[in-house]
Amino acid sequence: MISTMKDRVGLLIGLMVCLMTVAFSSIGIYTPAMPAIARDLGVGQAEVQATLGIYLAAFAIGQLLYGPYSDRYGRRPALFVGLVIYVIGSVMCMTAPSIEMLMVGRGVQALGGCAGPVLSRAILRDLFDRDEGARIMAYIGLVMGVAPAFAPVFGGYLEVAFGWRSIFVLLTILGAIVLVLMIWLLEETNQSPHGTKRDGVLSMVLEYPRILRSRAFLGYTLITGFSMGTVFAYVAAAPFVLIDLLHVPPNLYGWYALIPTGANIAGSFVAGRFTRRMGGERMILIGTGFVLAGGLLMLLFVGLGILSIATVVGPMCVIHLGVGMLFPSATQGAVAMFPTRAGTASSLNGFLQMMIGALSATLVGYLPGQSQLPMALMMAGSAVLTVLSVLLTRTRVKAA
Repeated sequence: MISTMKDRVGLLIGLMVCLMTVAFSSIGIYTPAMPAIARDLGVGQAEVQATLGIYLAAFAIGQLLYGPYSDRYGRRPALFVGLVIYVIGSVMCMTAPSIEMLMVGRGVQALGGCAGPVLSRAILRDLFDRDEGARIMAYIGLVMGVAPAFAPVFGGYLEVAFGWRSIFVLLTILGAIVLVLMIWLLEETNQSPHGTKRDGVLSMVLEYPRILRSRAFLGYTLITGFSMGTVFAYVAAAPFVLIDLLHVPPNLYGWYALIPTGANIAGSFVAGRFTRRMGGERMILIGTGFVLAGGLLMLLFVGLGILSIATVVGPMCVIHLGVGMLFPSATQGAVAMFPTRAGTASSLNGFLQMMIGALSATLVGYLPGQSQLPMALMMAGSAVLTVLSVLLTRTRVKAA
């Protein structure tokens, strides 16, 4: 079966795109409705932003389980469980009568949705070496970027036309469709006796401290985590900056959110086209440079007192370009450190990424100031930490 899936790269990319689209579209699709949710449920900005932080935190925690589970029982059963949980969580969000229930629903939704990205990384590691896996991951990022990019656009129009609950109706339907596709088309790729016969899930979970002792793994993971921290700070704060401060209508907000994602797609294209020629390490360095430049540029505009759509969206484009370039090589670099524990390593990698993102998205709502300053501070700080994380990858530890 492995050889069959390996030879059907187009189908594999399509399935991985579906999985990641469901998971990551769920992050941003409701952001244009955040102000409306706050008004409808009678809560403040920070409480609504916390639903994003809860999604990211639950997304992170869930990944700690799916990787070891998939190493023990297979990728297909783990994906089935995750997608069923995702559909249940989407229904809970759709019917939530209060902000507390919406928070719970978002948490359940994330616990299911996180199965897609973590198992996609593991499946690629089952089938390909590091550079080839990074190249394919880059193309997956290039294609899948379209749906999450348009998610806020659809979310904005749905909120204006039918109310914010219609957004979660759509996510419920999408989750059910992807579940059927996975059952029908995805073949099992984990054929390792080491992962499926000898070890239990608990013993694999206990591998986490050993994996964390790898400075290379930690470095690659923190590079992706802090670079995504800049993105999630923007996702959480930008709706209030653009809609409340710059008076962008909710149904137009998504179009402005689409612009930076186009830069991410461009970065993914560059990574897919040149990673094999330039090498993953050089691609990470170039991407990190763009992330730092964008973060500092955002802070510079705040210091100059310039607030406009261009000074908010422009620096984010620079950051997204860098993230698109560095993310495939850094992600596959982390997972490649532990080829016999690809699912477990992928889980820990995803957990740390999303926990950093959750912290960034949550803290930005509690920083003082009713301007773009909190967003700029969080983004610039995360960009600097991305650069510092590169230093950890300079000392290689032999892969287990």
